[in-house]
Amino acid sequence: MIKKLSYIFGSKTHAQEILFLLHDAKEVVRQGFYAEELPKIEKFCRDFNLIIVKSKFKVLLADAEAYSNKGIRVPEDDIREGMYFVYISKSEQKACLASYYELISNDRDLGILLGFPCCCVDFFCQKFTVNKQNLELPSTNPFTNLSKRAQDLVILSHFPCRSDCQDSINLAKRYLDVLMKVDSRRVEELLKALKDSAN
Repeated sequence: MIKKLSYIFGSKTHAQEILFLLHDAKEVVRQGFYAEELPKIEKFCRDFNLIIVKSKFKVLLADAEAYSNKGIRVPEDDIREGMYFVYISKSEQKACLASYYELISNDRDLGILLGFPCCCVDFFCQKFTVNKQNLELPSTNPFTNLSKRAQDLVILSHFPCRSDCQDSINLAKRYLDVLMKVDSRRVEELLKALKDSAN
């Protein structure tokens, strides 16, 4: 299931998030896509009665290797190739609200709407700067381990405030419960990689 969805959404991690949305483990998903990728995403959303709202700006990735929720924001008519953020939800109001919060740089309310724990949203708001966009912490816990995200092996889509953040761990377990029902092999793949790489 994950592999099939990854052909549409470009990665297993993106595919996971869509499954979480479809199974009501998430209310809104925020992902980045280039213009040429959007038609198949929009078709999927139509087919599954999901609302998709596209950002009114593009983002140029300053460092393709860095895992960040942000990049350099440019106007939509900028000639450089940038990616759009899309906000996908079963609720039009929530998709539009997520887009609006991003547009006005309201990271706190956007993080809460995306379902991130309050403690992790506070951590992001306090620590994230233009010069410090990667807030990954060393993790001793497979549920909060972000070290393999570049290999498309990660459970969470936010920066946990601590390796042992209980709210993040609970969220990860909830996500894995959903995954177990539809793609148990993906759960095995995730847990093996994330346990092996936890410090």
